[in-house]
Amino acid sequence: MLNFTPSNFIEKESEESKFFVLDNDSLLIFSNEQFIRPISSNELKWSGLDVNEKHFLGFLNDDPCYVVSVKKEGCVLENHEFLNLRALFGRVPDELFGAISRALQIINWSRSNKFCGKCGSPLTEEGKERAMICTNCDADPLYPRISPCVITLIHKENKVLLAHNVNFPDNFYSTLAGFIEPGESVEEALKREVIEEIGVEVDNISYFGSQTWPFPSQLMLGYFAEYKSGEIVPDQIEIDKADWFDINNLPNVPPSNISISGKLIEAYKNKFN
Repeated sequence: MLNFTPSNFIEKESEESKFFVLDNDSLLIFSNEQFIRPISSNELKWSGLDVNEKHFLGFLNDDPCYVVSVKKEGCVLENHEFLNLRALFGRVPDELFGAISRALQIINWSRSNKFCGKCGSPLTEEGKERAMICTNCDADPLYPRISPCVITLIHKENKVLLAHNVNFPDNFYSTLAGFIEPGESVEEALKREVIEEIGVEVDNISYFGSQTWPFPSQLMLGYFAEYKSGEIVPDQIEIDKADWFDINNLPNVPPSNISISGKLIEAYKNKFN
């Protein structure tokens, strides 16, 4: 059983260190292996890859774990390939999803914060916390950006309200979600998003759980919400179809082992089975 413990600082690298290897948003995997794993120090050493950046993530069991940024050209590891993380859903073990999510978010943060926004000087990574600092002026440290989002499953008795995003495949439906605006509480954002996207009102909001979502740097806050009033009217901008579905007769929905949307649906379904 793998266990990932996040951390920001380590004294020195170990021979037992593990590495997630990223080229932009694509992760190094092995086509002859069923599940995703980090590579070892020796595999990285003999991979033929030039490391552009390296960031400590924490500990995978007791082993130090890092993310490295590379260009995939030149890799000589057998059976390797680089796949976009979105294409790897279902192959990433649950216990590794948080580590890989952290890896992708830290690389994106580092790549996007090279220069001070106040004076233009190059930024330096602070040694003992996850922050970029400017040594030339008094600009505030730049920490990794996290964008909070609310995601909700609307329900009434044994039915749930699911929506089809304009970018979804046919017959694929999911829960409603949206970013929390400045000055909003999570509950206010939830009610606003639901009205904006499908025109109904909800009540009796209850918290379910949260999930990191690294596309690029979101924290999904999951809620149940009870239908209150109104007719379904999709906004035709993000949502082109929405409808009520019997909990035991659902369309294609996100898998419950990966996405919080799927977990919300599965949890509500279990109440009736």
